[in-house]
Amino acid sequence: APILIESTRSIGYSFEAAVADIIDNSISASASEVHVCFMSQEPLWLRIEDNGWGMSVSELENAMRYGSQSSLEERSPNDLGRFGLGLKMASLSQCRKVTVITKKDDVITAACWDLDFINKQGDWILKFYSDEEIKGLHGYSWLQNHSSGTVVIWEQFDRLKQGAAKVQKAFDEKIDVARKHVALVFHRFLSDENPTNRISIFFNGESVKGIDP
Repeated sequence: APILIESTRSIGYSFEAAVADIIDNSISASASEVHVCFMSQEPLWLRIEDNGWGMSVSELENAMRYGSQSSLEERSPNDLGRFGLGLKMASLSQCRKVTVITKKDDVITAACWDLDFINKQGDWILKFYSDEEIKGLHGYSWLQNHSSGTVVIWEQFDRLKQGAAKVQKAFDEKIDVARKHVALVFHRFLSDENPTNRISIFFNGESVKGIDP
């Protein structure tokens, strides 16, 4: 497990593409709002919140599994994913710890891939959080205030820290690139004339305006 999961981190995700991949999942879950929240000072973190369908415990476990869906399976027209790898590989290409909190049918559940824990245990061990632990996680208040939704949290940005002399400046620059990338890639969703199809995306509370190429 440690060897495979570390090697898959190098499969060519840029920071902005990884953020967009998580937003893809939000759109597939029929979210109308996506909030990208972040802290560029230590401890660095990034959080992507949506008000989509959310997931049950079994659905969350399946979503966190590598290769959870075959590329040959018939998909919903609204499903922007392909290989069942995006959430995990996009997240772990940027950080060593990804936590997903989700709410469906008034039940909040959370699970985490922690690479340091996997290396220590030498096995594919997905952490699940207790109800008390969930209350202390980033994004819990978002789910409390919505009937359903999902929050993806990135922590421990090891590669960013290894490659940058000024970590805060480098993180802020990546966020700026990601904001512009999202404005371009999702411009049809951001600017759709039909309100039922339109999606609002925010970066630390600031609305993203679509850029039509």
